Amino acid sequence: MKFKTTIILLIIAGIGAAYIFLYDKKQYRTDVWVQRQQMVLPDYKPGQINKIEMKKGDTTIVLESSDGATWRMLEPLKLRADKAEVEEILSQFEFLRKIGSIEESETANFSLKEYGLETPSIVINLWLKKGTMIGGTAGNVTKYVVNVGDKLAAGQDTVYITAGDDNNVSVVNAKILEKIDKDINDLRSKWAFEFDKHSVERVKIESSVNGSVVCSKTEQLWWLTQPLSDRADSERIKDILDELKNLKIAKEDFVSDREEDIINYGLDKPVFTISIGTTDDVQTIHLGHSLDEKIYAKLDGESSIFFVHDIMLRDLDLELNDLRDKQLLRFDAIGTYGIEKIDLKSADTALVMEKTEQYDWMIKSPKLILADRDTVREFVEKIKDLQIQQYVDDSGTNYEKYGLADSPLEVSVFRRIGEGETVKFLIGNADENGGLCYVRRDGEDAVYSVPTENFYDIAKAGYLAFRDKLVMEFPKEYAQKLVVNRDGNTIICEQAEGSTMRMPKWNMISPVKMPAELDSINQVVWNLSFLMANKIVTLSAENIGDYGLDNPLLSASVTYEEYAAAHNNEVISDKADLVKPKELITKTLLIGNKIEPDKDKTNYYAKVDGQDIIFQVGWTDVRDYSIELVTRTLFNFDSINAKSIRIKHPEKNLFFQKNDEHMWQMVEPEIKLLSGNLADRIISSMKLLMAESIVQYSNENLSEYGFDNPQFSVTISFDDGEASLLVGKEAGNDYYVTGTDTNFVYLMNKNKIDELIEASVVREIK
Repeated sequence: MKFKTTIILLIIAGIGAAYIFLYDKKQYRTDVWVQRQQMVLPDYKPGQINKIEMKKGDTTIVLESSDGATWRMLEPLKLRADKAEVEEILSQFEFLRKIGSIEESETANFSLKEYGLETPSIVINLWLKKGTMIGGTAGNVTKYVVNVGDKLAAGQDTVYITAGDDNNVSVVNAKILEKIDKDINDLRSKWAFEFDKHSVERVKIESSVNGSVVCSKTEQLWWLTQPLSDRADSERIKDILDELKNLKIAKEDFVSDREEDIINYGLDKPVFTISIGTTDDVQTIHLGHSLDEKIYAKLDGESSIFFVHDIMLRDLDLELNDLRDKQLLRFDAIGTYGIEKIDLKSADTALVMEKTEQYDWMIKSPKLILADRDTVREFVEKIKDLQIQQYVDDSGTNYEKYGLADSPLEVSVFRRIGEGETVKFLIGNADENGGLCYVRRDGEDAVYSVPTENFYDIAKAGYLAFRDKLVMEFPKEYAQKLVVNRDGNTIICEQAEGSTMRMPKWNMISPVKMPAELDSINQVVWNLSFLMANKIVTLSAENIGDYGLDNPLLSASVTYEEYAAAHNNEVISDKADLVKPKELITKTLLIGNKIEPDKDKTNYYAKVDGQDIIFQVGWTDVRDYSIELVTRTLFNFDSINAKSIRIKHPEKNLFFQKNDEHMWQMVEPEIKLLSGNLADRIISSMKLLMAESIVQYSNENLSEYGFDNPQFSVTISFDDGEASLLVGKEAGNDYYVTGTDTNFVYLMNKNKIDELIEASVVREIK
């Protein structure tokens, strides 16, 4: 052969060898290809398998997947298979590596019997999906066959196997036996239910005690459809689905697969059945007899009888009302955000409230007036959260009994005006105890009861409850005069001469003339200038005496300036016309009886003089109008100028005096220097004394208060006069006291007087 021809043949052989090499490697990298040649099934991929047959002795288990996602057992029982267990078996063969091999052609007297492979202990057939590509091409291989024989020797961790029709024996790790040697209970599904919660459309609960209840889902909301139509408790239904979704059966809790055992375990007449209907199928579980805190159960379409814990029955065997929606109304709103209109209609009244950009909420009917936005907001929040307490009547025929027949109060809430109600419900009577009232949703038959607290009275009051609670308003900075009538006294205060808006000054002109206390004046004036009623009682009363307003407990009047408005056609002809005359306006608040007479802290009936509306104000408002308008401080002196102190007490009289060296010394009952700062403490305590209230603004009838024979007195002398404190009779927790600076009669807390006595007398007596 010529050399040139030899070279050509070598090149052709090289190309052929390279092709075979690349084909055999199946396009793997060289290192990967080499590794895969060590595998028992080098081309195997778990995802290619859709059927498994496992033979062990007389038992054959067949598993199959029709969709690649779920597996079922076909033999010896028809059951759902445990996908995780199946996938674990399939995964064992992908990287099943040969530890060693025994070639039939290289072994003398070769016999499969010697390796336990003449009659394998386990035979596994793995069927490929139709059209599966093996080694990159579709071949005639339809399945893989793995035969498992004996272990090499006792205690050895390896086992003999063969693959397919090849008699060559491979030695592999014996751990594969732990993964593939499975029985029926290993391979059956341990989940009682398998469903997508979002695809569930129907739940049916059947109980031998409570009957049958069916719930259906419409637009993501659950409804009761049998034995009556009502809203279902969607959260409760979701909890039920969660519990069923997570219901897992322990391997040891599978009891039987024999049809004849159904009667023995009470599953022919189950005590409880629950069905889950999805878009694809219906899954049903039955519960039978109980045993040791467990209950026998069975699924429709499967032979398995198994145990579940009896807590399942306690959780799911529910009465009809347990599944009904406990929330009366469902609509989205944070406060009144997103709500545009609210209507309350009864037989003779109609209240219409709308949200406006300028005023937030406005009453449009029966009268155009601002609505109290806090009341509107709280009402919306309250009705949104109303919880049904009792399912009273489902007949739809007894509305008259509950005040829901002819003239119930209709409440409608609108998210968008003109688009119909967002929610609408009807309110009837309150029960005999007043704690609950009867309601029903518009268009539905059922009558429910809900709590009346902070809801029923407001809804029934309608206009009175929702109208603006502002009952008195004026510019407080223009107040000129304040008159308070209380306890038989008339107190009059006016702005002082030289008072300005920045630096106001007030004087009391009756019953005495003296500077008024600005903070006290402001407290009363500011309260009145923007007076909000706690509640509107009535728009007009036939007899105001019923509320104690014919003879008020207290009245407070404010006179303020208001500039007269110029007429539109008025011509300003002179510079002086720019200053308009002031108009003085007086508004008077009348305070009547207590709402609850037996309580100290309770609301009071009130009205503005000249107006018909009667309303309630709080006890804190009445307390503000009762404060003293002049100082309650008894003394105003310069402590440094004090010369002597005389104390009269039933147990001892004391007289202190400054000596020539300006040191305090006792003169009576003995002469000695005072230790410490006793005299200074007495003077300081006197100067800081502040009364609780003023009893009278004069020193008349002093004996009535015990000042003709005082219990205790202190007199401090100065170069230009004296400051004396007299302590008279007890008055509850107070003493009557008076002082020379004002000659008023005060009430002073006992503790303050006792502290003064302790500081001045008791220490010295000791």
